[in-house]
Amino acid sequence: MINSGERGFGLPKFSHGERERRWRRVRQRMREAELDAIIGFPNQSHWDQFQADIRYLTHIGGHQTEVAVVFPSSGDVTAFVRGGNEVEWWNIAQDWVTDIRTSRRAWSPPVIARLKELQLDQGRIGVTGLSGLLRAPEGTVVTGILDKVKEAFPKAKFENATELLQDARSVKGPEEVAWIERAAEILDRVVEAILAKARPGVMENEMVAAIWQTIIANGGDNPSMTHWGAGAGVPWACRIAPHRRLQSGDMINTELEAKYGGYIAQTVQAACLGKIAPQLKRDFAASVEVFDALVKFMKPGVSFREVVALYRKLVGESGHTPKGMLLHGRGIGEDRPQVTGEVDGDIYSSATYTKHLDLALLEGNVFVLKPGAMPGDAPDSIRCGDTVVITKDGARRLGKRVFNLPEIL
Repeated sequence: MINSGERGFGLPKFSHGERERRWRRVRQRMREAELDAIIGFPNQSHWDQFQADIRYLTHIGGHQTEVAVVFPSSGDVTAFVRGGNEVEWWNIAQDWVTDIRTSRRAWSPPVIARLKELQLDQGRIGVTGLSGLLRAPEGTVVTGILDKVKEAFPKAKFENATELLQDARSVKGPEEVAWIERAAEILDRVVEAILAKARPGVMENEMVAAIWQTIIANGGDNPSMTHWGAGAGVPWACRIAPHRRLQSGDMINTELEAKYGGYIAQTVQAACLGKIAPQLKRDFAASVEVFDALVKFMKPGVSFREVVALYRKLVGESGHTPKGMLLHGRGIGEDRPQVTGEVDGDIYSSATYTKHLDLALLEGNVFVLKPGAMPGDAPDSIRCGDTVVITKDGARRLGKRVFNLPEIL
């Protein structure tokens, strides 16, 4: 017997009202697409984000849990986890799904059995993650699992349901927004911890450990994206924790995420162990001015293309070059859209970056906004960034700290 503690391990839970809101939203789109069921398979890659659709539908996932789902157009939703201990664990940790079955690491047999129960031998079955995910355009599905399911249903039609789920997830309900705001509050504490600890002589891996300790101690999930960089100039923020001591004069550059119940906020923070170069101060000040102007401009009905146009105009007027990822959706995974301010190179005219530009901002959209103002042809710059939600009255930043570029002397 697993000792659950209070309230199901004390983990956050969404209400049944939120479950019904999103299940109605997904099932309406399934009816429009004439899908009888959606299936999804485990993939914990990309900080657990590649199976975000499954967690969205089941309230099960995160903490490197492998989970699959059969989500029918009506009736009971079925989730699949590895073994009996995880069945018990997730029956404690959530109360959305009661039909949780074991896979014993062979995922196709229980999924096939459930589809047989639903009599979908000739059904239309959507597959989430089949292709077209923003950070995985070739898909996230393990073909060996899917091939066995297809072999068991030779008369069924299998279709890509990735965009259907992206559309459903792109508009957050109030409970989802509250969880992302909680994640943003955790990030504000992370920034405080970084600035309090960063001194010459401190190991960089100790700095990364402080980030993780602050996230988990304040109720955040693991794993989360942690990009850390320190050194001369504008150091690239990367995913490793270097075994190097901070030095006087180092510039610190970070791009950080925290999750609360799987819901992601993101922020950008820089600092210097010494005096900051005047050019970097100008770059950062321009980034803050552009950030504030874009937040004032964004509201329901404005298109993402209009946001990009204003971004490029404002950065150009500041005497800088607009480069770098401007914004991308945040939520329970890689939510749409993904919008860049760059235009040079074939990649930036590809569908991955442009297919959502003409969508209008909607109440409930959440994304990180991180405008870059680069001097000339510099590969990167010091910039601000934080998580933003679109409300009926306009955009609202979820982080609470004042943007600054501290000199730690």
